[in-house]
Amino acid sequence: MCKKNANSAGMFIAPTKWLLLQDSRNDGNVSDKPSRIMDREIFELFANMSIFPDSDVVIGQRVKSDFIKLISIYRPSNVRNLVIEDRGYWKDGLGITLNSTRISSVRRKNLQGTPLKSCLVITDPDSINHLTDFEDRHIDTIAKVNYPWILFLVEIMNATVSFETVESWGYRASNNTWSGMIGMLDRKEIDLGGTALFFTKERIDVIQYISLYTPTRAKFVFRRPSLSYVSNVFVLPFRPTVWIASMVFIILVSVLLYVAWKWEWHTTPNEVREKLLLSGNTARISFSDNMLIMIGAVSQQGSTFEPRRVSTRIIVLMMFIALLSLYTSYTANIVALLQSSTGSINTLDKLLRSSLKIGVADIVYNRYFLPTFQDPVRKAMYEQKVVPKGQKPAWMSMEEGVRRLRNGQFAFHAELGSAYKLVQETFHEDEKCGIQEIDYMNILDPLLAIQKRSPYLEIIKVGALKLRESGLQTRHITRLYSKKPTCNGHTSFVSVGLIDVYAPFAIIVGGVLLSPIVLLFEFIWYRRKVQRDAAGKKSSNKRSRHSFEDSSEWSQSSKVVK
Repeated sequence: MCKKNANSAGMFIAPTKWLLLQDSRNDGNVSDKPSRIMDREIFELFANMSIFPDSDVVIGQRVKSDFIKLISIYRPSNVRNLVIEDRGYWKDGLGITLNSTRISSVRRKNLQGTPLKSCLVITDPDSINHLTDFEDRHIDTIAKVNYPWILFLVEIMNATVSFETVESWGYRASNNTWSGMIGMLDRKEIDLGGTALFFTKERIDVIQYISLYTPTRAKFVFRRPSLSYVSNVFVLPFRPTVWIASMVFIILVSVLLYVAWKWEWHTTPNEVREKLLLSGNTARISFSDNMLIMIGAVSQQGSTFEPRRVSTRIIVLMMFIALLSLYTSYTANIVALLQSSTGSINTLDKLLRSSLKIGVADIVYNRYFLPTFQDPVRKAMYEQKVVPKGQKPAWMSMEEGVRRLRNGQFAFHAELGSAYKLVQETFHEDEKCGIQEIDYMNILDPLLAIQKRSPYLEIIKVGALKLRESGLQTRHITRLYSKKPTCNGHTSFVSVGLIDVYAPFAIIVGGVLLSPIVLLFEFIWYRRKVQRDAAGKKSSNKRSRHSFEDSSEWSQSSKVVK
């Protein structure tokens, strides 16, 4: 009765350890029972007990007063008979002598053909036909990687396995039940998960993880945008100190040119001035004329004014030479910057604030995990760019996401190995350069899972170590997962779009919009000037008439006096 209660309470399951003592001696202090009879008694006592490979039940059979035989018992599974292990003996004066010091997970790895059940998470029904032929490696890649691992583990244990398929890894429902593969493990419908899954806090109480990682993660992948996409490249060619020095130089030359030209005008004889005015080359300069000369020099457009004095010509010549060198350096840097990319988008927050469009692979774990994050940045990313209100959600297929990724200015959240496989096949060599990754989910690589408190846990852990040590794990990962494409330095012509030359176009548009306003002010100023001139002329005529009348009255009064 005691052993039945212990069995029903699950007390034979690890990590509980049992030491049972059996006295087989007769009155002569020597056992008269053959070993087969004692073994039969053990079979009858523990035949249907839940004593599985993880159990530690040792029975000490006293066959003499100074000698105890040590045996341990276990069952490979519910469908297999009890196995009795001869562990050694205890002898008075010598202590314990063990036949083998190997741990139970090594001694009991032979499950005698026990039928085990597993489950594969398949999102595309056709993947079940391509688990081992390496076709369509970007579809259900993780299931295709883990499938041969399960076969190896089962072969190591001398067992058999049958697979079921589901479409989901499993998530907690509102009634606290689990769906998918996790639900099958929780209900003990399968013994071993056949597809790796993410390590999360809520799953720890339901399943047991095995340290057999599948090194793949889902991240945002995008091509580094050009500098013009994130900043104004027409400001970047020079450092701030160079810009300041250039402005100081232009102001200084403007002042010197204005002073020299004024001096030239005052020292020019009147007859020469008249010839210059008649020829159209006005020697007298105003402040606005001086500004137009500087603008023409900076933009390499020349000037309509012709200096006459040596000092003025020297200033103009040095000004054009200096600004030509500055202009050459500026335009060379502009060309280089237009073909350059930037790595300034290196965090999720910067990606959120950037103008890059967002796409997310339409797979079940993305739809479940992305909306669960509650930190401000990832929550804003999901609400503003993944499922924005009033707009089409960003869910899309792997092929569509990689196609838009190739076109640029687009970030795609997908499993890296699957996405890079399509990148390798569809991108040109120069397009493989500048690919950048940003982690959104920030979780560990997926692991295989097993039933909670499974009797085969330690055996499978040892088998997982053998998979890693033998290189079988690396072999399948290398064959099925594509690494990040390497940049071979191949260059090609870079096309420049409107977004790259946004700044000069903005200046042109601003100038076009400003010109009517300037024209309006000029028209108002001209009308007022005409009115002032007319009023001045009228006032002058009036003063002249009054002066003439005064002179007439004076002459008449003088005649009367005479």
